[in-house]
Amino acid sequence: MLPRPATNGFAIGSLVTGIVCCLTPLGLVLGLIAFRQIKKKGQEGRGLAIAGTALSVVGTILMTVAFTTGGAAGFGDGLRDAADESARSRSTLNLRMGQCFVTPHGVEEGTETASVPVVDCAKPHDGEVSGTLPLHTFGEWPGESAIESEAESRCEDVNNAYALDRWAVPETAGTYYYVPTRDSWRFGDRTVVCAFVATEGKLKSSVRSDRTTLDPAQLAYLESEQATDESRWDEPEDLFDGEPDANRTWAALMAMSLEEEAGALRAEDWPIAARKSALARAKEYDAASEHYDRASRALEEGEFWEACAEADASLMQATEVAVRSALGLATEPPAEPGDADHGGEEPQEPLPGDSAHNAIWTPAGVPPA
Repeated sequence: MLPRPATNGFAIGSLVTGIVCCLTPLGLVLGLIAFRQIKKKGQEGRGLAIAGTALSVVGTILMTVAFTTGGAAGFGDGLRDAADESARSRSTLNLRMGQCFVTPHGVEEGTETASVPVVDCAKPHDGEVSGTLPLHTFGEWPGESAIESEAESRCEDVNNAYALDRWAVPETAGTYYYVPTRDSWRFGDRTVVCAFVATEGKLKSSVRSDRTTLDPAQLAYLESEQATDESRWDEPEDLFDGEPDANRTWAALMAMSLEEEAGALRAEDWPIAARKSALARAKEYDAASEHYDRASRALEEGEFWEACAEADASLMQATEVAVRSALGLATEPPAEPGDADHGGEEPQEPLPGDSAHNAIWTPAGVPPA
């Protein structure tokens, strides 16, 4: 395979200087040099040179008009405004957990984004970074599909850990991620940025609810609920009649998880206001655990589903609301609960988005049914 021709350095320089208003004459010179070298050496970069030369011509004309008409009086103010905006912006490679940002041009499918302005999470914003993931398992560029698959499965865990109180996450907050592009990979980009992004309107406040924002009792309760939810999400896709062994195994795991979390609830040192409702929740876990244990030993399909239904009926949403209210957590269940008896969320379809790092938004996976 023949090596790919190098990109002409003067073409790159022409584009860069053509963008910087005070250097546009230099961009014009560099563009002309680039054209000659590209033709002579067979290098790539003609498109960059064309763009840089065009920007340089326009910039030079505008500078001339500004200085001859007195319009340059506000030139310094413009530079200061640009510097302020630059200081507030972060490369998508450098976004960090807890930062909120805005996307001036919206979140569009297939759009590459080099940087975004970071803002206070108390102000309206488009997204909030929930964490970053290193991609050290890949040596060479693995392709977009491989990276997106890795990001989809791992960002789900990152977002769940960042926003333990799922009831407090707005319905308009979708789970997305930034992944490296082929070009950014060449420059050492090996990081996935996971985030919550507003699918419509703006996010009004932070969605963060983890060890940095919760007190010990709130954390203990939410981690207990999340543990049982994660076990529930592992339910086999095939029904009992197609995969009886897999369904029985899942029921056994549910029984074990509920029993373990019931013990954790009883062991916690609850505030007086929350103790009664928390212990009531532990009893519901015990009851549900017994039903799932029965389901794990079911020989007939009808017996299996009857036991599972009784397990779900044991987990009352009213009890969950009571614990949450006593602990100062969100008390309004999701708009579309998967089960009115226990207040679990029904998994939503992935939201449309873009893919990449320096840019591309791609919707991260949601817990499977």
